[in-house]
Amino acid sequence: MLVDILFIAGGGALLYLGGNWLVDGVSGLALGLRVPPVMVALIVVGFGTSAPELVVAINAMLAGSPDIALGNVIGSNIANLLLVLALAALVTPIIIDRHILRFDGTAMVIAALALWLTAYDGATTRLDAGLLFLGMLAYLGLRWRSLADEAELDFSKTGMLQTLGLTVAALIALPVGSHMFVGGAANMAATLGVSEAIIGLTVVAIGTSLPEIATCLAAAMRKQVDTLLGGVLGSNVFNSSVVVTGASLVGAIPIATVFQTFWLPIMVGASLVTIFFLRTGFQLSRLEATLMLALYGGIFLL
Repeated sequence: MLVDILFIAGGGALLYLGGNWLVDGVSGLALGLRVPPVMVALIVVGFGTSAPELVVAINAMLAGSPDIALGNVIGSNIANLLLVLALAALVTPIIIDRHILRFDGTAMVIAALALWLTAYDGATTRLDAGLLFLGMLAYLGLRWRSLADEAELDFSKTGMLQTLGLTVAALIALPVGSHMFVGGAANMAATLGVSEAIIGLTVVAIGTSLPEIATCLAAAMRKQVDTLLGGVLGSNVFNSSVVVTGASLVGAIPIATVFQTFWLPIMVGASLVTIFFLRTGFQLSRLEATLMLALYGGIFLL
């Protein structure tokens, strides 16, 4: 029990530090590259914090558990929106950049719909996953072309080594901290007699979203909205494309009926609901965030 508590405490500390380091690193990279922070957030925050989902999905496929692989992707996408983004908005109402919402919000919805479409025939094949991956590359290419200024390297004001060092340290600390936290919490729950089903639905499901939670809360406290929103939207695009592609390299992913008829529609619905709230006054208020958290809890009661 003491070891589990130490793992939880140590993991929580790494998540806290990693979240702050990543926000600092992204800010420095954006300044050094002379590009809007949202672009760096999409790649570094969005993709970097989704590393736990990628590892879990590949390991699940290798272990012959495709439901865990796909459930991890779908569950993380739902949690990123209705839990992570909502928690950040409770810290401070989020003022929405219309360009980010129009471009990246649209990409997130398209990625969710595309993933649902690939599951229509009962399996996501390597060809399906390859098309999803190409779609993600096209999105990044178009996003880069949409930038007003050309990307010019200039780390004179930020310190290249310090900026890159913070970013790399964060990308190491976040998954390690998440693994420690989830492992300690799961072991403690098992010791206390909590069922594996409850552990899976709570500790493991939310555990892979801990890097996003840590980073977004740190960004919210510093009112760096572009980093926050770009990270969440980018993470969902990454999950729906690259994570699925990584899992499919092991083999075609069979789609259980419950995913086709319930969880994938819920994921798409969560994406649309989030976009609706973001568009109302182009601000995500604390009231809307509370409604999103209530929706997240209500999903598991259906």
